[in-house]
Amino acid sequence: MRNRRLVSALALALPFVAAGVFSRPAEAQTGLQYFAVTPCRAADTRTGNGGTIQASIFRAFTIKGVCGVPGTAKAVSLNLTIVSPTADGFFSVWPYGGAFPVVSTINFVAGDPAIANGAIVPLAVGTPDLYGGYGTATGTGQTQAVLDVTGYFQ
Repeated sequence: MRNRRLVSALALALPFVAAGVFSRPAEAQTGLQYFAVTPCRAADTRTGNGGTIQASIFRAFTIKGVCGVPGTAKAVSLNLTIVSPTADGFFSVWPYGGAFPVVSTINFVAGDPAIANGAIVPLAVGTPDLYGGYGTATGTGQTQAVLDVTGYFQ
């Protein structure tokens, strides 16, 4: 049954792929090159970086110049770990100074000891270059965040 669904889904998607409807976003077509780095802790609010993150308050992070990420980097691949959130919610990461994104980077429930998700995030031109924000339904709660860089694009 599962194979039949897969074949049906592929059959439905094929005309769209052939027509180019599912093309990559313009940012992905700029010819940026990926450079892997040895995984490196760029920020850890448990040991600095401003301490605990409160819900509904943005936190600035600087990634360029840390962990081998050059000042010319346009985007970064990272692993975002949320530690001990006190309320169900989400955490988003986006370029500093940019608009709050319409999608979350990671979702979690209160009391999770730690939960992680990988992401590729554009960087702002200046520094700090990333914003992070903890959202909850009530607007209250606190958590810790860890950002481990795994590579960059330039």
